[in-house]
Amino acid sequence: MSIRFSHIVLLSTLLLGGLIYVLHLLGLVTPANEVYARFAAIGVFTLSFLLIAWQKVKNHRFSWGDFYKNDTFVVVSLTLLLVSLFFAKKISYNLIGVFAIASLIHVLYTRKFYAPPKFFYFILAYGLLLFFGTIGTAKGFRFPDKILSFYVLPLAFCFFSLPKKTLLKIAEIFFRAGLICLLISVLYWWYNFLHLDVNFIEWITGKTTYQAQMTGWESQAGGNFRWNGPPTKDTVIGYSAYFFVNSWSYLYHPTAKSVVLLGVLITGFYLYFKKKEFSTISKWDLLLYAALCLLTTLLQQGRIGLAGFILIVGISGLYYLRLKTKYFKVGLLACLLLGGATLLLVGDKVSGFVNDDVRDAYRRIAVSYIQENPWWGIGFDGQRLALQTQAEKIKDTLPAMVYPHSEHPITHAHNQFLGDMVQFGVWGLIALMAMLAAIAYYAVKNRSYPLPAYLCFILCVMWIEGGEFIITLIFITFFTAMSEAEKERKLLFEKTKVKK
Repeated sequence: MSIRFSHIVLLSTLLLGGLIYVLHLLGLVTPANEVYARFAAIGVFTLSFLLIAWQKVKNHRFSWGDFYKNDTFVVVSLTLLLVSLFFAKKISYNLIGVFAIASLIHVLYTRKFYAPPKFFYFILAYGLLLFFGTIGTAKGFRFPDKILSFYVLPLAFCFFSLPKKTLLKIAEIFFRAGLICLLISVLYWWYNFLHLDVNFIEWITGKTTYQAQMTGWESQAGGNFRWNGPPTKDTVIGYSAYFFVNSWSYLYHPTAKSVVLLGVLITGFYLYFKKKEFSTISKWDLLLYAALCLLTTLLQQGRIGLAGFILIVGISGLYYLRLKTKYFKVGLLACLLLGGATLLLVGDKVSGFVNDDVRDAYRRIAVSYIQENPWWGIGFDGQRLALQTQAEKIKDTLPAMVYPHSEHPITHAHNQFLGDMVQFGVWGLIALMAMLAAIAYYAVKNRSYPLPAYLCFILCVMWIEGGEFIITLIFITFFTAMSEAEKERKLLFEKTKVKK
């Protein structure tokens, strides 16, 4: 069955790609019709997800009693939360609330409160820093919606304990939904590629922008692009390549998309490693996902995605050698030699891949601000104002393309560690490093593959771009649940029901 699924996905990609090309020959593949392609993509994904989910749960008997008495409500809300990561972040934010309510209803019925891993306290402490960081800001002391997940997700995790078999089923649904997401992204790009009529090699080997008149895309672009006057139906704007790959899902930025897709890749590797325990993921599913993930990463021109893909495949390969063979040390040595040779032979290209003139300038602005305000920064959510103000002070040392003639506003430092210091001074760096160290300690101690692999990738994201904290917290919660399912969880509180 597992091989058949990957075959169906591959065959569907080829058939639908051929159909799109026929429509192109008929003159129907146009920017004006892109909105229909977008809605069709969402419809195909929704239908496919429902079919995949039904295939996994069709033999399970549901009842309204089960919906709140057992784990059903938690399972459904967690599955929907994970799958929502493929779409606009607002959907995930709302489904975090649904998941929290489901967990709360469950704990009120079971009256069991499980002990959290100790690193959860560090996540809560970091959330407190963000909360108190609003003191003295322009908007005043408040509890921002953005930080709610730092409290809700760790707390909700303590309200339930799902069996390992159930978590693996959720992970399998999530992985297969990710495969459908990649299929649709490639087909959606194919539609846009045909009407743009551009060079493919140019697309996947550089950072490109394409002029297009696309319905409804201006709201997605937001402040990232400028045009003369308000957008109209005749407005033509230059869009980055990733818009033509990701806009169907409204999660268009390549960093956010890569954080999700590579998290799913880690999930796929984990399922393959655990295939003897309830999982039906085959090597063909995993290879197809990896191939489509790499292609999508190249199409959306995401440097973080490409670096993360190589890193995760390397870590997963080493883990497999350690788990299944006697050649772990040989594999580790080969990776070290390959990495060293790459840095020695093409170190300048690797450096240019990680850094560029714009990012270097942003970081110089951030460092300049930190030097003036080492103990406490501008406060929560104030990076943009701090960096813009500091850029004005040191504008003579900056490239004109960065300030004052940049087409893009300076919104953040493109480095999570510097960004936290701009907002909270040295205390922000200490809190962030403590939280990451606590997660790393837990991951190594429990020897669970998904969490350390994802943490290594997220550290790269934080260094090159900045943390996608909400998405990351959802993955950390899920991977921790899978790790804790390997052992008996400790109860902090259990209240038995008194029989009348």
